[in-house]
Amino acid sequence: MSSLEFTGIGVHLKVKDIQKSRAFYESLGFTPAFGYGSEEFRKTLPEGCGSAPEKYQGVTYRLVDGAELEIADGHIAAKPTVFAEEITSGKISAMIRVKSVVPVIEQCKDRIKFPVRKYYWNSIEVALRDPDGFVLVFIAPFSDEELERVSKLVSVETVNP
Repeated sequence: MSSLEFTGIGVHLKVKDIQKSRAFYESLGFTPAFGYGSEEFRKTLPEGCGSAPEKYQGVTYRLVDGAELEIADGHIAAKPTVFAEEITSGKISAMIRVKSVVPVIEQCKDRIKFPVRKYYWNSIEVALRDPDGFVLVFIAPFSDEELERVSKLVSVETVNP
């Protein structure tokens, strides 16, 4: 069995009001590195900030040494009602950057309840819940080799813009 080689970690906060949350984090000095959502929302991002269309709005802030904080008002792995809740373990998910998602799939295949996806921003992602329901999203860089290895274990959805 392969072992994980960690390359970074992040936190994804499910927020009730994306604009209010953005204002708070950006007032603290967080600078958007990437944003997604409607065209109108993406126009509010700073010049030079990468972006992509999506059904919901979100912003990623890159911190140091591979750490990221992401806020969003929607997510594939959360029911819409969670965004109105007070902070609980269901409101936060950890994004964990790894060299390969294969060990995650091999070790946690029974916990994977969300589609394994290859995204157009060049990643392959596996989302699962820990024993307490906390969502962990393991993210590996896309390569043809990784896609082939993952596809031998599970079906992979491809998400395009």
